[in-house]
Order: sequence, then C-alpha cells, then structure tokens
Amino acid sequence: MRAAFGPGARALALLAVAWVSLAPARARADVVDDAFLAGNQAAAAGEWATAIERYREAEGLLPGRSAVLSFNLGTAYAQLGELGPATYHLRRALQAEAEASGDVAEAARRNLGIVRQRMEVAATTAGAQIDRSESWWELLLAAVAAPLFGWLALGSGWLGLVITPLAARLRGGAAAGARSLVGVLALVFVVVGALHGVALRTQASAPTAIVLPAAAAVREAPGAHRKESFTVQGGSRVRIVEEVPGWSRVRLPGGLEGWLPEGDLGRLQGAPRRRGAPSASRPSGGA
Repeated sequence: MRAAFGPGARALALLAVAWVSLAPARARADVVDDAFLAGNQAAAAGEWATAIERYREAEGLLPGRSAVLSFNLGTAYAQLGELGPATYHLRRALQAEAEASGDVAEAARRNLGIVRQRMEVAATTAGAQIDRSESWWELLLAAVAAPLFGWLALGSGWLGLVITPLAARLRGGAAAGARSLVGVLALVFVVVGALHGVALRTQASAPTAIVLPAAAAVREAPGAHRKESFTVQGGSRVRIVEEVPGWSRVRLPGGLEGWLPEGDLGRLQGAPRRRGAPSASRPSGGA
C-alpha cells in the first residue's frame, strides 16, 4: 500500500500549509493545529496509526468539515489497507460541505481510484459482493443536492417573477428578449428545482453510507443470530432504507438487500426515519 499511495502521502505535508486558514477561532485553533501537524509528522514517518489518532483528534475539535483533514484521514487509512474507512473519509473530502480546493479534490479522486482497485481485488478473492460504479443519474443527483442548486432555482424563480410584469410593458425586440429571458428562468426554476428536490428526497429517505469493516456479513433480518445472506466488501457504497435499534437494512446498487449492524456503516448523509424495533418474526424484505 505504501508505494501505491506515495503521491497521496506526500500531499499530506503539502496540504498542511492550507490548514491554518481553515482553523476555527484562535482560542481553539492552536490545539487543532497541534493535532493536525502532529498527524502530518507521524504520516511523514510512516506511523499511520498514530497519524490517524492525531487527525481524528483534530477532527473532533473542529465545528465544521475540512476537506484537507478528511483527505489526510482517508489516505492514512489507505496506507494501512483499511479500505472501508479510507473510502469513507476520501468521499467526505469530496462532499460539497467540505469545500475542497481543486488540488485536494484531485488528490482525493486519485486515491479513491487506487482504493477502488484494491477493493475489487479483495472482493474477487473473498467472493464478496461489491457496489457497482455510480451511474450518471446518481452522479447528477449527488451534484444537484448541493445548496448552490437550491439557491439557483429559487433565484431564477424570483427573478422571473420580477421580470414578467416589466416584459408586459415593453414593445418590439425588447419585449421578445424579455419574454425569452423569462422562459429561460422558468425552465431553470422547474428543471433545477425539481432535480434538487428529488436529490434531497433521495438523501432523506435512503441516505448513502460506506461499509467500514474489511468484509461484513449481511443478514436476512436484524440480529447476529440471523442467517447470513451474503458478504459485502468493505468500502462498498450502500443505501440505508430502514432502521431498527442497532441495525440497518441496506441496499446495494442493483437491488441486493440485507441487514448490517449500524456500527458497520459510515454515513455520508443524514439519518433516515427510524421505525419500530424488530420483532422475532420480522421479515427482511419489503420497504
């Protein structure tokens, strides 16, 4: 792993320069900076477990999200061969709320590609199920779920309402141009607004999570005593479609479903609606 992640590991030290500007108020910033820089020093020495401890310490002190810190955590886990946590943190680095710079986003995608290759080898060797690559529709929904698109749709709608009465007073070419502009704004409002709504609804009803263990046994129903349906490869992307205390019913892209302990999942989005506790005879199928 170390040789494969050489470029990502070198980026750890380079990205430390950008860290101070991301730190919160000065009273806490010194502690955060100390933990972050200690993580960088451990990473430079190849002490990846120590680096992870320090990065997690820094993460716990931050009030928000840092793409740099998520990238460093993901890369450190990848160096240890822990593909589930590596995927989880590298994906967090690419989320809109992390506000990754171009360099960080490029490095995170590169390391995710390396992790993915190792996941596929591990899944083939162990005979485990693995998620497929994201479809264009899934990538589109992930993009338009960002708040920017919600504001874009809202702004287009309001601007269209303002221009419409003005267009009615114009004549000739000016009126035609104004009507065309209103039509474009209306189209943006409807299309972007609808896609943004679908994306948010999908995230709320079936949030995305990453399988954290190297391999996880998926059960037919909630409970460690239940029959194992299949094994899922660590790092795989799943949707949480139902929850009961301690367990989550997950769906892989393609429709394969089963139950995992909630501790085996790293959520990339908010929690789904919680339902009642499982009964002894509760079936595993159905929505």
